[in-house]
Amino acid sequence: MIRVVSRAGQRAMSTLIAANVEPDQTVTAQSDPEFPGLGFTYRFRDGQAEPLTARDIPAALAEPGGWIWIHLSLTATHARDWIAHTAPLPDRARAILLSDDDHQLLEPIEGGVAGVFADLLREFAGETRELGRLHFALTDTLVVSGRRAALGAIQRTLDALGKGKKFPDAIALLEEIVSHFADAVAMVAQELSDTLNAIEESLIDDASAGARAKLGPTRRTAVRIHRQLSTLRLLFRRWSVPSEISAPTRIGVTSGRLAQRLDSLDQEIVAIQERARLLQDEIAAKVAAETNRHLFVLTVLTAFLLPPTLISGIFGMNVSDLPFTKDGGGFIWAMGLIILSSVLVYAVMRALRITR
Repeated sequence: MIRVVSRAGQRAMSTLIAANVEPDQTVTAQSDPEFPGLGFTYRFRDGQAEPLTARDIPAALAEPGGWIWIHLSLTATHARDWIAHTAPLPDRARAILLSDDDHQLLEPIEGGVAGVFADLLREFAGETRELGRLHFALTDTLVVSGRRAALGAIQRTLDALGKGKKFPDAIALLEEIVSHFADAVAMVAQELSDTLNAIEESLIDDASAGARAKLGPTRRTAVRIHRQLSTLRLLFRRWSVPSEISAPTRIGVTSGRLAQRLDSLDQEIVAIQERARLLQDEIAAKVAAETNRHLFVLTVLTAFLLPPTLISGIFGMNVSDLPFTKDGGGFIWAMGLIILSSVLVYAVMRALRITR
């Protein structure tokens, strides 16, 4: 049985350094003086969550039965020191929790697993399209998680706990967190799809002025999410294959379910990427066609104006024996020649089907 870490009661919300990042109840602005950097702690008995304070943690860890979830801010020195020197975790689990490496991973440790997962950052209005990292370690007696900025999946899990949701073990909690991340990505995918639909309609209506400006961020978001989803999907798929990793049956089954969910989600993101690429090609083709039209107009105008320019240049030469200089009506004759030359050019271009 795996334990999840307790909750040090929700205190005042923190002032965050990053602009617009919401203090998602996993941050304590006025940190508990007994445990700066502690977000929350929960003890679970029969799946029911009981919030704990920082003062309750030592006794809860020593008490048999149930499991504890401790969530920390990895930017707080005290929290990092507690992980490094006090947390009852294997050395590899401590290293993963304290690591600054943002590569996603899922490794077996003594009595459980530890890893780093992607999650969407959270602002006041909800999840953003930017990605953060959740570091965690699960053992037979404890679950410790940490992050450097407010994360959407953690907040949604807290909301579920507040509504009375039960978690029979820590693996169920991990599945809940990853499922909330998948739900948030699904919402982002829908937003990206709606954006592409709007761009496609504007292209059909030849109103593509702002299409390129919208398409760039859409493609960039899809590429970033695809990278994270594909990595996470492969991690869970690897854990779901008994021949590759000696993992408990419970986490193996959970990994298989999560791998399937993430696989279908990743396919949707890949389809969005492909649509965005095709739309970008269509926009490029329209821009090229528009450029060619402009060049054609410029070429036609140049062809019309070149003979008149030549004639006017000839009459502007300061030499003797120029025609019409001593006869009346010279200006009329010169203008006639200019107009006639343009008409001849037009006739030639019509004959060659260069213009209509």
